[in-house]
Amino acid sequence: MLRTFRQVLLGQRIPRVEVRLCMEATKVARPRHLREALGLAFVHRGRIRWRAGKSGFLGFEYPGDGEGVIVDVRDVPDFREIQSDGRDLQIGAFAEIERVAREPLIRSAFGEKPFGPEAARFRLGALGAQLIIAGMGATRTAQLDAFSARELPANEIPLAVKLKADLPKVAFADRRIRKRDGVATFELRIFVALALAGIHRIVSATIAYTLDGAEPVALTSVAEALTGAMIARGTFAGAARRAADAFRGDDEKTSVLRRTIIPLVLSALKEAYDSSRAGEELRPRRNIRR
Repeated sequence: MLRTFRQVLLGQRIPRVEVRLCMEATKVARPRHLREALGLAFVHRGRIRWRAGKSGFLGFEYPGDGEGVIVDVRDVPDFREIQSDGRDLQIGAFAEIERVAREPLIRSAFGEKPFGPEAARFRLGALGAQLIIAGMGATRTAQLDAFSARELPANEIPLAVKLKADLPKVAFADRRIRKRDGVATFELRIFVALALAGIHRIVSATIAYTLDGAEPVALTSVAEALTGAMIARGTFAGAARRAADAFRGDDEKTSVLRRTIIPLVLSALKEAYDSSRAGEELRPRRNIRR
């Protein structure tokens, strides 16, 4: 029978329970700070599996499952801290959403209404936020609007979101509808971001939808119809009708989705526009002598 190295040294048998505990202890590492976590990721490379829990802020989940070396970063402050140097705001990817919502910069950009992780990802992406990703011995950055947690290798994890303090003026709105009608049962969400020049011209538009909690899908044709457009009667209605092209097919569910998405997009566009216009009208004007 094979004997362990410790058995040979000590000349005694180790209880089976103790062996299991030692094996488990070697599989889970609990770094105290970011540098130590990155060092472990560099040493073990593709064998790393991260354990950070679920992000209430961005909705990502890292339970630390699977084979390999589990790096438990739940006590590493960088993943949960919120820091500002006056130029940038850095929010840990696993920060509590209630703390994030209290940040003055977030309140000024998002408004006072509550928001969830899906809306947070969309709005931060529209504001040009960057995602800092921890990996093999170093960090890298990616644009948040082009980021999907499913695209990250297993040995990488979202670390923080970085946002410029000087934010563009963007107005947001989102809508959700749940239908329960046989085969036409679904949850549809619409996200809208509008940047305006004054109150008459749209500088840029970002529109997306999610169906049954899946990854967001950009409504590119709607955004293109609005970008650079002057606001006039029918501007939003015409753009919203393009949203129906996102769903193709002759089945009942697709037909209901096509009919449902148009008023949903129209309502969100109008709310974002009204919000942006109200903010522009409340902005103090400088006195100009003629």
